[in-house]
Amino acid sequence: MLQPSYTQLMKKLNDEGASKLTSRYSIVIATARRARQIIDIVNEQAALNKEADKTGEKVISPARLRQASELNERLKTKKPTSIAVDEIYNGKILMSEYYSEEQEQE
Repeated sequence: MLQPSYTQLMKKLNDEGASKLTSRYSIVIATARRARQIIDIVNEQAALNKEADKTGEKVISPARLRQASELNERLKTKKPTSIAVDEIYNGKILMSEYYSEEQEQE
């Protein structure tokens, strides 16, 4: 089970955030999206490094390289989902629920 729990996440996000979160689904979606981003960043970096080894050219932005190496180090001890939950809980990732006009009128 992931720590912090959904209820702990919702409580902290609602205490700190401007908008109130009422759905666990929002947290699940935000966590899944961030976990996918983490995987994509690391895989993209690995592919660029492999391509750079073949061609001898490096077309890697320093910021992206730093981010990928930090994530790579964190992935040695945690899974992408755990990293995403930690980032959301610590406020590194901002999120809010989406409400359509139809939902507000009901």
